[in-house]
Amino acid sequence: MLGAIIGDIVGSSHEFNSIKTTKFNLFDKRSRYTDDSVMTMAVVEWLLDDAEHSHKVLEDKMVKFGSLNPRAGYGGMFSSWLFFPSGIFKDGKRRPYNSFGNGSAMRVSAVGWMFDTLEETERVAEISASITHNDPEGIKGAQATAAAIWMARNGKNKQEIRDYISTKYGYNLDRTCDQIRPSYDFDVTCQGSVPEAIIAFLDSTDYESTVRLAVSLGGDSDTQACIAGGIAEAFYKDIPAEIVSRAMRLVPRYFIANMKRFYDAVNYHPKYIDMEQKEKQSERCTPDFIRSLAPNEIFVFGSNLAGMHGGGAARIAVDKFGAVWGQGVGLQGQSYAIPTMQGGVETIRPYVDEFIEFAKKHPEYKFLVTRIGCGIAGFTDDEIAPLFKEAQSLENVWLPKSFR
Repeated sequence: MLGAIIGDIVGSSHEFNSIKTTKFNLFDKRSRYTDDSVMTMAVVEWLLDDAEHSHKVLEDKMVKFGSLNPRAGYGGMFSSWLFFPSGIFKDGKRRPYNSFGNGSAMRVSAVGWMFDTLEETERVAEISASITHNDPEGIKGAQATAAAIWMARNGKNKQEIRDYISTKYGYNLDRTCDQIRPSYDFDVTCQGSVPEAIIAFLDSTDYESTVRLAVSLGGDSDTQACIAGGIAEAFYKDIPAEIVSRAMRLVPRYFIANMKRFYDAVNYHPKYIDMEQKEKQSERCTPDFIRSLAPNEIFVFGSNLAGMHGGGAARIAVDKFGAVWGQGVGLQGQSYAIPTMQGGVETIRPYVDEFIEFAKKHPEYKFLVTRIGCGIAGFTDDEIAPLFKEAQSLENVWLPKSFR
């Protein structure tokens, strides 16, 4: 599951910017989690919370996570199903729409970890797919992916995995990435991308080479690396700690909590990182210099009530992070304004309290608080820091080291 999410993040930079080489930076300023990771989290919660594995609960989870992450890059039909069901269904009730897109395979990795038997794995994989992707190819893509993960985590070798998937699902796995790469193009169907993702795993030597191979094919790179990465984690049972650490900086804290909860439920404890300890070591401190943001990060800066963002962190917020000239309070783009120029410290407190309540309601965001009020406004850290006392316990709020 973690392997799938990292694959999604690594592939995200190249989804519409294809490359045909394994030599690229795993992470860059465009790296982000996408709909693949969001819906993987929905399936994770469904498996944990619904022993009956019903479509109703799965729908609720998908809507929940979609609402928390509305700009994750959903496909057209799925976006309509998720956010505007009344637009495509006369009664407004969500139902399958005969898709054979690879969305069914991208979200299924947790199913491959959850069950004791291959038969149960494939049965639940069908349920997870058929809520939207009820075309036989859509179901097959999810089942093949989950089956490969189940076999990998249960000690089957690559030839056994190749033979089973080829025989049962009819995929041609007797190819190599080098043979596929030259003529392969963007393909979002299960039948045109799931076999290629599995081949990337079969050709690999470790987790990192798996995602590099999947991306290098030049297709739907985030989804192919997501599928391949999920299988590779189960097979190699090791992901380099630096790769995990870099990726986990880009996901919401509640993703990490759900992953830990799921791994505990399936009695699998990855040796490569203690996800909670990573956050403790960093003390959730805002970097001194912020030049770029991940998609879920919010730059929190000191402003004035008139929204005249002319200098300091406010000017950075305007130039880089979507702050709006003339808006002095609240969320704007990837920034959040807290007024500090209207009087003494006690005039700032209500706006800080408002920010803290906003942060509590939006766990999908990571808020990077700058040294608000300690520049042009003329206050000291000792004066401003106590205003953020309640925020210290919020896992999605990072504060300047001087405030902590």
